[in-house]
Amino acid sequence: MMIKKEELIKIGQFAKPHGIKGEISLVTDYDPADISCDDPYIVCDMDGIPVPFFIDSYRQKSNTTVLIGFDGIDSEEKAKLFTGKRAYVPADMLPLHDEDTSGWKYVTGYTVSDEKLGTIGPVTDIDDKTINILLTVDCKEKEILIPAALVTTVDPERKMIEVTLPDGFWEI
Repeated sequence: MMIKKEELIKIGQFAKPHGIKGEISLVTDYDPADISCDDPYIVCDMDGIPVPFFIDSYRQKSNTTVLIGFDGIDSEEKAKLFTGKRAYVPADMLPLHDEDTSGWKYVTGYTVSDEKLGTIGPVTDIDDKTINILLTVDCKEKEILIPAALVTTVDPERKMIEVTLPDGFWEI
């Protein structure tokens, strides 16, 4: 199977191994529900060559982290080889796969809603320069930043994002 880099979309970056049996933490820009055991593999750049690693196990740890086990990666030592490496999938493996869906950028224009407060406003920009991704939201003509880690649901059909803002969020 020949994998072309231009057909891949970055979905996140591997963090440290989880446990001693070869499980690896993947910090992702995508809804973890979009990445699952239904996907046969994740591609990792190994010495400049895109290499597919077949998924053996998958479980969601948080809104931005999944724990993945790969076939043949069965120790903490083998899992350490992935630390800091970027993870990719072929564009056609993601539910949304057009030019604007790389990372969180595709949610620009979506309406953000909090479970307690209701509608907050539209996403006007995404700051994804660091691992802590921030959504810029226009709230009553004032820009607010909401960490992507607070996102609970992304609904592409309705172009809605649901968040759970902590108590005291508006007092900052």
